Amino acid sequence: MKENSSVEEKTREDSSLPPVDNRKGKSDERRLIEAAQNGDKKAFGSLIRLHQKKLFRFVYGLTRSFDQSEDLVQESFVRAYQAIKTFRAEYAFYPWLATIARNLTYNHLHREEKKESLEKLEEVGFKPVDESLGPLEKLIDEEGKRRFYRALRAMPVKYRSVFVLRHFEGLDYATIGSYLKIPPGTVDSRLYRARQFLLEELKDLL
Repeated sequence: MKENSSVEEKTREDSSLPPVDNRKGKSDERRLIEAAQNGDKKAFGSLIRLHQKKLFRFVYGLTRSFDQSEDLVQESFVRAYQAIKTFRAEYAFYPWLATIARNLTYNHLHREEKKESLEKLEEVGFKPVDESLGPLEKLIDEEGKRRFYRALRAMPVKYRSVFVLRHFEGLDYATIGSYLKIPPGTVDSRLYRARQFLLEELKDLL
């Protein structure tokens, strides 16, 4: 029960999230949010369909487990629905949702680090959107791919989360900092540590 309260409290820490812009897509989303806050379950279902794939990619990048990610994404939407009235509609919905998912995933990883086969990872075609990884780049397209993901799985979660958001989601430092509640400078240092970790783990392949 304490864990649930902690997650819900963190979802209210959204003053640093980027505000919604005035483009049509965003205004449509805002109307869905307001309808969901008034109890419209169909509107919330539409929000799920808008963000489900992206949220799954994010969670999967942290857990490396297809089944665990499905459960965590589903639980994230349940928590979001329960807390939707606390959401401030002038802000973007996805960062708020990702914060819920991140907190749930961190709690899960701290309880249990289950291993998932790398075959599952490849089956869903999961690969970085930003492959400009320097010496690591060639590992994405060669036999070192399995080793790369095994090393990523072994990386401490605070470094892995920054690496996934940067190279798998293609987010900039400011947005990553907003998601993780850390300054851009910390994003930069953790990303550096993540890359150094991978280089050390894979040095025999480089």
